[in-house]
Amino acid sequence: MKMDEEQFGHCSNTEACEVECPQGISVLNIARMNWEYMLSSVLKK
Repeated sequence: MKMDEEQFGHCSNTEACEVECPQGISVLNIARMNWEYMLSSVLKK
C-alpha cells in the first residue's frame, strides 16, 4: 500500500489529525482517501 511505502500512518477523520499532519493534508482530503480506500476494499471482493 502506498501509505506504507511512504511511511505515512493511517489517517482518521478527526480534525486533530489535520492539525498534526506533517504533510498539511486537510481533513476533507483525509476523508476522501479513507472513503476511496474503503470502497476499493469492498469492490475487490
